[in-house]
Amino acid sequence: MKQRICLVLISVILLFSFYNNSFSQEIPKLKIYNIENEISMVFEKSIKAGEALNIEEITAPINDSLKAGFIDNGNYFSSFDELMVGFKKGVQGLEYQKMNIETKKITVLSEKHALLTTHGNYSTKVVDGRVLTGKFAWSFVYAKINGSWKVIHSHMSNPR
Repeated sequence: MKQRICLVLISVILLFSFYNNSFSQEIPKLKIYNIENEISMVFEKSIKAGEALNIEEITAPINDSLKAGFIDNGNYFSSFDELMVGFKKGVQGLEYQKMNIETKKITVLSEKHALLTTHGNYSTKVVDGRVLTGKFAWSFVYAKINGSWKVIHSHMSNPR
């Protein structure tokens, strides 16, 4: 009887051990490092495009095919095109903007998905000479689509 109980107990332990390990995917550290670098380069290019107010380059790393939605200052947009309507109006009359990244964190979720969170401050020059300043906090979800890292969701805030 004792032998049977021990056998059942060992079987249960082994079953749970195999079950838990069967769903985990370990990503090698070098792969994580490479993904972080790739996403960092895409993000830096986006920052430069944003500073130059280059709409074409701002939209280049976006893929809205999943319709995950976008959030900007508490407003939900069901598509990236919807978000861009307000953005295009908002940049009229601006010469440029400068963004200073204080913190940037990339979390690799899988070999094809990652999260980038960042915050910092910005200054924007209006054509009438005024310079507006403020802070920002952003989250971007990236997915590797057709070999390129694309933003599939963003949450952007400019705290007052």
